[in-house]
Amino acid sequence: MRPLDHRTFALSPTGRPPLRVYTSPGLAVPVRVELRRPANMPLPDRRRWAELTARAQPGNIFAQDWFMEPALRHCGTQGSLRLAIVRQASGAWLGVLPLTLARATAGHPVPTWQGWHAADQFLGTPLVQAGAEKTFWQALLAHLDQRPGLALGFGCGTLPVADPITLALATLCAEQGRKLHVTQCFTRRARLPASRPDAKALRKLDQRLDTLEARLTGEFGPVAMVLHDRDADCEPWLAAFQALERAGWKGRSALRPSRGGAARGSATAGLLRDVLRLGHRNGTVRLASLIAGEQIVAMTSWFIADGYGYGFKMAYDKAWRAHAPGRLLMRRVARSLDTEAPLLFDTCTDPDAPGDPLWPDRRALGGFAVGIGGPTRRRVFDTLMAVDARSAMGLAGCP
Repeated sequence: MRPLDHRTFALSPTGRPPLRVYTSPGLAVPVRVELRRPANMPLPDRRRWAELTARAQPGNIFAQDWFMEPALRHCGTQGSLRLAIVRQASGAWLGVLPLTLARATAGHPVPTWQGWHAADQFLGTPLVQAGAEKTFWQALLAHLDQRPGLALGFGCGTLPVADPITLALATLCAEQGRKLHVTQCFTRRARLPASRPDAKALRKLDQRLDTLEARLTGEFGPVAMVLHDRDADCEPWLAAFQALERAGWKGRSALRPSRGGAARGSATAGLLRDVLRLGHRNGTVRLASLIAGEQIVAMTSWFIADGYGYGFKMAYDKAWRAHAPGRLLMRRVARSLDTEAPLLFDTCTDPDAPGDPLWPDRRALGGFAVGIGGPTRRRVFDTLMAVDARSAMGLAGCP
């Protein structure tokens, strides 16, 4: 197999990035598929992207234009990175998914087009107009069948198993006779609408946290969670959060620590600033601080929109880690959801982390891959992927 060379995929013979427009056959509505570089998008398409966000299937805040555009700008460094855009005949966007070239390792290095998302984007679903999920996948796969380059397959990770977009992909593959390979299978802590925690487990946790909070109160003063006013400037909160990150522990999500080098840290810091500013402006983000007396000991942010919530970033001062300030803050965040309309809250914590009384449910997520190109090419992909035992699992095999 030839070595994976991004230039082979990403550039035309002239060295210029190709703009591939394709009218997909056999669809109920005529659509076009383009693979284009995300940088320097013209204003009309920027508006179409925002319009698609307003019409899209709810459930993936991270795919919305106001989050994805900064993510691509700060973290999208791959030379092969493209936006796969499915357009209607009018030019309006029906769906969009960032793609990049990677190796899906299943016993052998298999070159594939992969759905792209930054490390601090905790879902990988595309942004698709509600009700058009199957049309989106049909158009995209038909395009990749005709123009696969050296790629043998297409893969997309971190998809909620029960999401309409994931189910539409599974349905389409079954109808077309494509094998749908499972490349990831895990759960995350969550809280489902109208869920109730285990009373005994929560009582035991509360006793422990009450003791720690009493110690913190005795040393520094009364403990309370302060929600940042949505009508106020968010810059002071951002400055305080970044100072707390530099001084102590920082987290990628509501409960997960950051990892990576200086370059990645700079990119994710830029993403954090832009996303929280935009989310504060559109009313999606919640910003909170845990104070003890006059001292900020922990801070966190999360998103809520359209019946879904997602943990995002947390930081706390390691000087008070013996008092578990992060857990004390998370307890208040969990309780604050009681005042919200019923929603599905995904903590975005580590895959398969142990259970937590604050988050009594689990959300199943998976990664999936399919062969692209002609029948022979797909068979080669299926054979290579079959080396991985997980490829034998169907969609229902994900817990």
